[in-house]
Amino acid sequence: MSGEEEITRWKMYFDGVVNSTGSGQFPAFTDRHDWRTLRRIAANFFLSGETFYRRSFDATLLRCVDENEAQRLMEEVHEGNCGPHMNGLMLAKKLMRLGYFWSTMETDCVKHVRHCHLCQVYANQIRAPPNELHPMADPWPFSIWGMATCSYW
Repeated sequence: MSGEEEITRWKMYFDGVVNSTGSGQFPAFTDRHDWRTLRRIAANFFLSGETFYRRSFDATLLRCVDENEAQRLMEEVHEGNCGPHMNGLMLAKKLMRLGYFWSTMETDCVKHVRHCHLCQVYANQIRAPPNELHPMADPWPFSIWGMATCSYW
């Protein structure tokens, strides 16, 4: 399954969760296995008016956002006043602490940080030699042992 197919499938599941939590009806494209999966996923979500929320593990409510708002939030938090340019997982955790959620949050945050120009310019440089290191054997491997053994007797 390619990346686009997986995203499309998750969008359908996400829409199915919205519909099943709001009206109790499942989409037409689902079968019994998908119903069970949707019911399990829908247990963590609820609809309050027009706003869709997800319950986190510590029972806080995270507002579910769409792709456009997610992109705006990532730019605002990563480059704004919420802190310095952080790595992708820290950005995802900070967004969750601020009360936002979307299904591909961690991967989107990592991609956003990888494409940030300032993060690439000021990132820690890898200081590795361009060639492989060649280990050198000690020419007299047991000479030190012989000295240590003779000095004790």
